Amino acid sequence: MTAKVKKSMPKLMDNRAEDRFLAAYERYQSLNGTADALSNLSRKAIDHFVQTGFPGRKNESWKYTNVTPVINRPYQVAGKGQATAKGIEALDAYVVVLVNGCFAPEQSNLNELPLGVSIESLSAVAEHDIVQTHLGNYANYAQEPFTALNTAFVKDGAVVTVAPGVTLDKPVHIIHVVSNDKPTLLQPRTLIHVADGASVQILHSTEFTDSVSLLINAVTEIRVGSDANVDYLDLQVGVSQVSRVTNLSVYQDTNSKFHSGVFTFGGELVRNNLSILPDAENCESLLHGLFVARGRSHVDNNTLVDHAKPNCFSSEYYKGILDDRAIGVFNGKVLVRQDAQLTNAYQTNRSIVLSDTARMYSKPALEIYADDVKCSHGATTGQLDKDGLFYLRSRGIRETEARRLMLTSFAGEIIEKAPIAALHDVLYDHVERMLR
Repeated sequence: MTAKVKKSMPKLMDNRAEDRFLAAYERYQSLNGTADALSNLSRKAIDHFVQTGFPGRKNESWKYTNVTPVINRPYQVAGKGQATAKGIEALDAYVVVLVNGCFAPEQSNLNELPLGVSIESLSAVAEHDIVQTHLGNYANYAQEPFTALNTAFVKDGAVVTVAPGVTLDKPVHIIHVVSNDKPTLLQPRTLIHVADGASVQILHSTEFTDSVSLLINAVTEIRVGSDANVDYLDLQVGVSQVSRVTNLSVYQDTNSKFHSGVFTFGGELVRNNLSILPDAENCESLLHGLFVARGRSHVDNNTLVDHAKPNCFSSEYYKGILDDRAIGVFNGKVLVRQDAQLTNAYQTNRSIVLSDTARMYSKPALEIYADDVKCSHGATTGQLDKDGLFYLRSRGIRETEARRLMLTSFAGEIIEKAPIAALHDVLYDHVERMLR
């Protein structure tokens, strides 16, 4: 640990959670060494983590999400494990497998990658220019404590680079396999660099081999070059023992298009942070999300689209279905800076609450400093349409089937927007599984 970190530690001596993570960082550094190409970034990140600490309920963006019960558990840092990825049979893709956050080339299917496309282990290319220039450059570890924590522990992960003008003929599927028999902290890291005029589709998913308490703290950074196109989907199939914080940070250059789809099906506590920066003219940013939560699941989607330059378009559309004692949160913000004239930005959040004990908190927001823009936002939360339910039952459809049809149709509006068509049936299957 650096002298600067030691000097800062007394501020957190009464906060046991931060102290435990700092102690784990010291042990992790002593076991893995501190002289690698990522050590400077790691030390900067842990220093910022010391300064900020974990977010509390007084933090406006975390007002409805209490992380204290999750971070107070005695996690071990994920070590190398052995497990086999299952994948998605219906999906024809280039497959990248990481086990406990470590690149597993023997399970990955990368032999037929097109010329100009590289998918490698972060630890193997840590000294390369793209990693040194872009890793940690978009994910805000100075202000986001979970991003800082992930960056402090960074040792391995996946680095995807696509050369100028290259279009991949099929998606890249990044599979994180978690294999541990004790409560574990797993911190996946992904860097995706898509050069000018290139096009790629990325799918992230996670698989579990054991039913133990897990905290997954993932960070993904994406740079979308000029005239480039990136579709990014995150499939989150959770179990009751798994909590997850994901941080997706995207930088867009001139005339670029970025489309994200976040699909969350359960989990103990899930927090999805998306930060999109269209930093040039004529960018298009599409954000879609769907979550289905039941039991005591807690799902929080927090988004920021930061319009910095003129003539850009963004659209957000998130939907949720909640049952039992589940809690949903949508906290979306569109920031239009003074120079971002002629911006078109839209936000919509719609949720269905199926029980009297489920809760949905929705807060779409616009912060506009330009005077020539078209921006709007809206949110609705309610129960199933009684008239629609009556109509289906009057046609001889049983109530349970009628409810299933209506909820599947509600979710389908987001599913059909997923640009990887082979995933549609997979997503519908997950919705129906949750509804059963």
